[in-house]
Amino acid sequence: MISVVIPAYNEANYIGELLEVFSAFRDVELIVAEDASTDGTAAIVQKFTERVSNVKITSSDVLGGKGAAIKRGLSLASGDILGFIDADLSIHPRDFMRVVAAIDNGADLAIGSRKLPESNVIERQPFFRRISGSVYSILARALVDTHVRDFQCGCKAFRRALWDSLNISCDGFAFDTELIAQAHTKGFAVVEVPITWDNKTSSKVKMKRDVWPMLKCLLRVRADIRG
Repeated sequence: MISVVIPAYNEANYIGELLEVFSAFRDVELIVAEDASTDGTAAIVQKFTERVSNVKITSSDVLGGKGAAIKRGLSLASGDILGFIDADLSIHPRDFMRVVAAIDNGADLAIGSRKLPESNVIERQPFFRRISGSVYSILARALVDTHVRDFQCGCKAFRRALWDSLNISCDGFAFDTELIAQAHTKGFAVVEVPITWDNKTSSKVKMKRDVWPMLKCLLRVRADIRG
């Protein structure tokens, strides 16, 4: 069984189509971690759960952040392979399943990547978002001492044993970085997998709200792994 968490904050335009496509895969459990949406996302998912047995929803009335939503969803997961994917269809479910295949081939943590030579980026992010993302990746690689190129792509899969051995405290967008850093530090096999990626929406990252917490979390992760 593969358990896939879909963090969802105001994704009413995409969540129904994503669930429709994903629910066709066998032995997949879909857990939508709805995060204080105001656009009817929760209602769309709830209706879906009434006709599709492999879809669950967990909701929060308070915006907790991407990491908090994923952790909440993973607490309900029953699969041996766990993972998460963005809700906006920037990554197709078939690419998520290609990332899962890397787990079947021996990886402990597989990361969907937009930064590999084989990756296919159909619609790029806006210029400022690309620049800020590149700066963050350079800083993250330097601070947590890992070879990973794409920290923030919302498509990752990992073994339950890996997740059970970690203690992730970041609740915001630095969740991915802490996951990678802890897995790398503990000696798990971490690989990047090329994906097809298509920018669908403006980023949910807000400079004033999210960047400073991301940097604080990144610095704390560095302190933790360096002892």
